[in-house]
Amino acid sequence: MDTWKQMMDWKRMAEEYFGDQFFTPNQGTKADIRNESPLCNIYETPQEICCVFALPGLNRTEDVEVMVDPFKLTVQGKLSLTMDSYRLNAEEFQLGEFQREVTLPVKVLQEPVQAFYRKGLLFIRLLKDSRPGANQRKVNLNWVQE
Repeated sequence: MDTWKQMMDWKRMAEEYFGDQFFTPNQGTKADIRNESPLCNIYETPQEICCVFALPGLNRTEDVEVMVDPFKLTVQGKLSLTMDSYRLNAEEFQLGEFQREVTLPVKVLQEPVQAFYRKGLLFIRLLKDSRPGANQRKVNLNWVQE
């Protein structure tokens, strides 16, 4: 059997098993919209982290909740969009309840935190925790006698 044909047969079987995007370049660099919603970009300066979430259809502050842990940011809420006298024909962005947890690249302070919503985007600014030993915690060792 031809080696090239064998390789193409293997590629076809892998794509059937793993999905059509198995052999695309830069695999894993873009969020899978079905699993990672709402989408988030993370920006960094020497002093802070800024997370920007795409949240079209947010109507009021009560529709979203933001929680900060030292290494994690959680955003949850509900998105809604009503188009009076229109029938939905195609839907690509997710509406309804959502929850997204983002692992932060560095430890951050839990306060102060600035959050604001503008033009369909939620901006969350977090200060980096630059205290000495901020990324370390001493673990006590228990001595066990045999």
